[in-house]
This record gives sequence, C-alpha cells and structure tokens, in this order.
Amino acid sequence: MTPSTLLHSDEVISETPREALLNLLGLADASPEDEFDEIVELATAICGKPLGAMSLLTDTENFTKATVGLPAARVPMKESVCRFTVLQDDVMMVEDTHADHRFDEHGPMIHSEGGIRFYAGMPLVTVDGTRIGSLCVMDTAPSTLTRQQIRALKVLGRQISSRLQLRERAATVAKMATELERTHVMFDTILNNVPVEIYLKDKTGRILFYNQKLADRFNVSPVEWIGKTSYDLWNKQTAEEIVREDEYVLRSGKLQESFVEIPEPNGTVSYWRSMKVACQIPPDTKLLACCSVDMTEHMVRERKLQEIQDALEEANRKLNSLALTDELTGLWNRRAFNAQVETFVMGSHRSKQPMALMLLDVDDFKNVNDRYGHPYGDVVLQHVASVLQRVKRAEDIACRFGGEEFAILLPGTPMEGAQRLAQRILDAMHAFPWEKECITVSMGLAMCKAQCTSDDLVDAADAALYSAKHAGKDRMMCEGCER
Repeated sequence: MTPSTLLHSDEVISETPREALLNLLGLADASPEDEFDEIVELATAICGKPLGAMSLLTDTENFTKATVGLPAARVPMKESVCRFTVLQDDVMMVEDTHADHRFDEHGPMIHSEGGIRFYAGMPLVTVDGTRIGSLCVMDTAPSTLTRQQIRALKVLGRQISSRLQLRERAATVAKMATELERTHVMFDTILNNVPVEIYLKDKTGRILFYNQKLADRFNVSPVEWIGKTSYDLWNKQTAEEIVREDEYVLRSGKLQESFVEIPEPNGTVSYWRSMKVACQIPPDTKLLACCSVDMTEHMVRERKLQEIQDALEEANRKLNSLALTDELTGLWNRRAFNAQVETFVMGSHRSKQPMALMLLDVDDFKNVNDRYGHPYGDVVLQHVASVLQRVKRAEDIACRFGGEEFAILLPGTPMEGAQRLAQRILDAMHAFPWEKECITVSMGLAMCKAQCTSDDLVDAADAALYSAKHAGKDRMMCEGCER
C-alpha cells in the first residue's frame, strides 16, 4: 500500500494555535484518559501491531497522550514522526523507516535495536482544521497494513478527532455562556446604577422594563408598571403628548430629545430631558428605548447625555443578544435552536439517555400562500405552532426552524415515544378546524446516536423529512432510529 502523498517538506506548519487548543481541550498534559487509551488499544489490535500511540504536538515537542506497548514519552520536535503525519490529509504509512531518508537523523527511537521500523499514522484534526497530533500504530520490524486496516486506522483517527471537536465545541459554548452571564450582570449593574431613568416599551406603548432609579423615584416595585401604558400612569393630556412622541420615534427611526414636564405624586412638576430611540430587533420587531435625566437638579448636560448614550448602546446590544423568539409563532427561533441542540446532544452523550430530533414541514405551503394569500399563510403557521405547543411535553423544545419548517427537540425520549408524538401531531393536524382546507405536515425523525454531532442529527432528521415528502407527504419517516 502506497503512503498518502506528502505536502512539500519545507512547508511551514502553523504550530502557534496548537498549545492554545490543547489548553482549551484539557490536553496540555500527558495524563491518561480511558476514552483515548481504548481507541489506541483497538487500533493496535485491528492493525496487528505491537505498538500504538495518540501523539500530540506543542510548539516545541511531541508527547504521547495514550500508548500501547510503549511508555509515555516526550521527544523534541525534530525527532518526532508525528510532525510529518500532521502535514497529511490522510493516513501516512512508512513501511521501513530505515529506508526513508526523512528519519536519518531521528536517533535511538528509530535506529537503536528494537527501534521503530514501521509506522502508520492518521492526523487528528480540530474544528477549524488544525492538525494537532496523530493516532499511530508501529512495529519494530518492517511491515505494512492491508486496505481494511488502513481504513480502520482512518476511522479510529476520525473518532478521536470527533471527540476532540466535541470537547472544543463544549469549551466554546461554556466560554460563550460565561461571557453571556458576565454581559447580563454588567447590563443589570449599569442600568440600575447610572443616575438616569431608563425604560423600554413595545410598539404598542406598553412598558417592558424600567430600572431601579425610576422605580425608586415613583416608589413602585420593579414589576408594578410592567405592561402598563402612558394612559395608565399619567393624565390624558400628558399621556397623549408622550404617545405622539413615541409614535414619531418608532415611525421615523430618528433619535428624539425633548424636555418633558412630569406631574409628581406630591403635586409638583419636575423637568426632564428625555432621549428616545427605536431599536430594531431582527427580523422586524421594534422597541422604544428611553432615558430621562432630571434637569430640575442636574444641569450638567454633556456628562449626562454621554451616560445616557452609553446606557442606550448597552441596552441595544443586550436586546439584540436576547432576540431568541419567533415573533409570528411565539416559538423559539433558529438562533435559539442552534444554541440548544448542541447542549441537548452533549447531554444525551453524557447521560447515555436517548434523545430525538423531529423536523416538520407544512405540506404544499407555497400553494396555500398562492391560493389564499400570505396573511392566511401566517395564520396556518400560527395554528401549526399551537398544535406543537399543545401536544408536546413540557420539557420538549419546539422551534420555528425557518419558513414553513419547524423543529422539536425531544430530550430523554426513545424512538417509540418520539413516534407516538409524531402520530399525535398528525392526528391533531387532521382534527384541527381549518378555515380553508385541511393542512398536513411531513415529519423527519432522527435519534441521537452515540458519537453523533448536532450537525449529524440535523442532517439525519432532514434526510428523513426528505423521505417523508417523497413518500407522499402527511406522514413521518425515521432516520437512524436505533441507538
């Protein structure tokens, strides 16, 4: 068997990211881990070789994370065989190291009695394609591998790569969660400590949020005014003035500054400089962010306006980061799905509990839109969402996946349970009192198998959905329903 073609020998290996990746993955030391030990043991058994290792590269050395027939070792980069393997896209096989001039200077590891004469290694690859090491098998005599053994070594190497990539994604998600929590704390701290009143309204004028400064001035709890409008809080004339200004800002999208007279509970009037701006939340939700400075006591205009601007920008960033709900259906949106599916898949692998993903597509939705118009199409999507919310369990997550497609994440659900839910959905769709004509859905079901990634799970469910569509629609098809 001919080894895979080498990249040019003097090509520079980008080693700088490796140490950071090893630290991120918890692999910076050589302490053994069962999951890697077992794969190396399996590789040597399948390939029929007495020696095997999982090797990792830093900037300066090669060290073994798992071994069979060899002690754990660290060697300088110049004596590493693995440094040639990471230049490959496939298995690198050297049938006799003594006949390969690349290893002339490798010293006792190659050229002593009992040194390595045969080597075959598969590069280990991270999420972004960085090659950080290899899975290799070795012998003290010249040898070779069969086509089947090379294939097995490749598959086992990819298994290690998949595990490393899963670790990397998990570490990235954990880092993002930490940053999100830090941002949330910072957001709350800023809004509740700046010497201005900050509040948010929806496009109908109902209050969604106000900070502690405003609550303290009007002696109300942090939730007492939530959901109320200006007409609930002020006299008719004052409310009408506020509403006109709010509607102008929402309509024009322009920043609005004004002096506002507010009647206080004690009968006096206070004077405020108010700043309002429309915040666009994708895809088409508008909120009104408002800040007010008490100009009765504080007249230092420039300093106050800068604090307001900073608070508004922070509020806008926070609002955009929290936009996880589909406005039309009230379900979670695709962004929320992407954040949750990775967590659910990792949880299934960790707990060894079953998990399923169901993708649903409204049959002939384009024809419904063409025949009855887009407003009725929106009503259909809302009805489908209501069916999903009604028949699913509390712990299941229903999302609008995009367009007329929906997804349901089913944690702790075996194949039989997922199929029962699919049948309930089909029955509910048939039983629903549709205004125009009966609307049906096609569904693709996939089970989370051992070692599958979130992308694998989505691809499997999508393939099953495709099969359901081509099998006649109004049905459920299952892909990979054995764990």
